[in-house]
Amino acid sequence: MIFRPLVWLSLAVGSGTAIGCESGANLQGTLSIPFCDATEHADCVPAGQVIHDYFNVLDLPGVFSIGAQSSPWRIYDGDDRILTVEELAASVRAGRKDDTSVYLAGSWSAALPGGEGYTLAQRLSRSLDGFPVSGSDGFLWLTARGEMRTTRQAVSIWKSGPYSVRKGEDVMLAMNAGAMAQFEDRFADDGFSAGVLRAGVGHDVLGLCPERALAAFERAAAMGNAIGAYNAALMHEQAGDKEKAAQAFQRAALLGEAKAHARLDQIRDTHAPEENPAE
Repeated sequence: MIFRPLVWLSLAVGSGTAIGCESGANLQGTLSIPFCDATEHADCVPAGQVIHDYFNVLDLPGVFSIGAQSSPWRIYDGDDRILTVEELAASVRAGRKDDTSVYLAGSWSAALPGGEGYTLAQRLSRSLDGFPVSGSDGFLWLTARGEMRTTRQAVSIWKSGPYSVRKGEDVMLAMNAGAMAQFEDRFADDGFSAGVLRAGVGHDVLGLCPERALAAFERAAAMGNAIGAYNAALMHEQAGDKEKAAQAFQRAALLGEAKAHARLDQIRDTHAPEENPAE
């Protein structure tokens, strides 16, 4: 899957800090994330482009690999739209040939910060009738050599602004969207709904804050962003609130999100009254 870099508004440069909402044995310490400052270096490359390039050299023989932005609970496509586990499973069934396993190349795809519950990898494996699925156990980093590593910091510190790295340096997937989370209010004030949407993804994948992510998606939806409404609907549905999910899917459909129509039909079918048997 390809990450599509967005064109961001001009942002002030300062410093950023993300303290994870989630806590647990899998989160420890503080990590300073290297940022490339274009005023100091001529070889700065936007993180979105670096991620795209590094995924292209990632080679796992015999493995169907899926590269995407993810949190411990959700995975996103290149438009910041949540992809359901069922959609991922359909993609695997359609695309894998002789592969013997699946690898979810996204942050926290095979672990949870608190260590309890089903991981994305486990959920996908269940949807694939037990087909082997593995993934990462923390925030995923990619290297120019096609290698992967993870970190599990409780606090991330970085230089504020869109995430760039020096040519050839490692890149942290979650930081690409996470760096934008602190600018949610700025994006909202400027009427930039795609920025608010991206901030929501950042809250989820870097801040590990589902509540803030949902609030940002609903904020983007109120600004007329169809994907924001769709993401909010899926989160309400996952939480078991069918009424709020139906309302959000309805809004997403009215805003032009094609996937919302099918999900809305599913909810309606689930709640449709049974016909009285003929006497």
